[in-house]
Amino acid sequence: MYALGIESSCDDTSVAIVDKRRVLSNIVVSSLRFHKIYGGIVPEIATRNHLKFIDKVLNTSIKEANIDLRKIGVIGFTYTPGLTGALVVGVNFAKALSLVLSKPLVGVNHLYAHLYAPFLNNNINFPFPFIGLVVSGGHTGLFLVRDFDRVKCIGRTRDDAAGEVFDKVARAFGLGYPGGVYIDKIFEKKYKDCFEFKCGRLGLDFSFSGIKTALIYKKSEFKKKRMLSEELKVKLLSSFQESIAKVIVYNTILAAKQYKIKTLVCGGGVIANRRLRELLKTASVKNGLNLLLSPPHLSCDNAAVVAGLAFYLYNIKRRESKFNIKVSSN
Repeated sequence: MYALGIESSCDDTSVAIVDKRRVLSNIVVSSLRFHKIYGGIVPEIATRNHLKFIDKVLNTSIKEANIDLRKIGVIGFTYTPGLTGALVVGVNFAKALSLVLSKPLVGVNHLYAHLYAPFLNNNINFPFPFIGLVVSGGHTGLFLVRDFDRVKCIGRTRDDAAGEVFDKVARAFGLGYPGGVYIDKIFEKKYKDCFEFKCGRLGLDFSFSGIKTALIYKKSEFKKKRMLSEELKVKLLSSFQESIAKVIVYNTILAAKQYKIKTLVCGGGVIANRRLRELLKTASVKNGLNLLLSPPHLSCDNAAVVAGLAFYLYNIKRRESKFNIKVSSN
């Protein structure tokens, strides 16, 4: 049975077709180029582009999967969290398809879908329970996952998400948007400890706004003294990234210890960060933990993870959403 997934929580319009765990197509059209000049996502622009492209993305996805649309068995879609207007486009499109095709609907929390990414295109057994780590532009959270319909948030950011902080810092340094990609490219391991920046921690919760402010003040301080060379920028940003990555890894390992869990599953756009992946691998080996990382190409928002999770929830857990399901931005 085929599952069709629809993702429209932010700026990416995506439709995918999955056969059990095998991804047959995963088409993503981004409106990122329209947001770059503003240094962040503009909700109205994102919503308008979803409306413009979602039917075209569906047609391309069906064509690439080489199947008849009528053979779709279940329609999965992101209904939370995300930008309200953007979510509405995807949810209503899914409902329309459901009516036309007489197919069941499964609403998916796309944060949980990020945790499904490591299980696509393979036959790895689901290692329940596991600690789930989701790090993205809008969210940073730790989850105790006993099953994909039994997920408990055990840690979250109290202010800015990690990806959001990368974006704001990159903008302050004139690097462009999205910031995490640029900071990851210029990161130098030899400069990772040049400056001591600390992130706030409250139990398993994160706080990233303080380190963002500290870094921007430090940059201004050097600029006033006419000392802000390109090398110094790299030193500042490398130390900044190292601090962010370390606190994420620290809390993740701490969560595994507190809940006596032996497996970590990690997803979300920031999981593609090379240094974060390296530190997660090192810490997992050191602590005897099994680590499953989202492949970089499935880390950012995409419909394959939505379709995969919808297939699982419908066929394994017998879950189905009511037609009057509403979007939730939180």
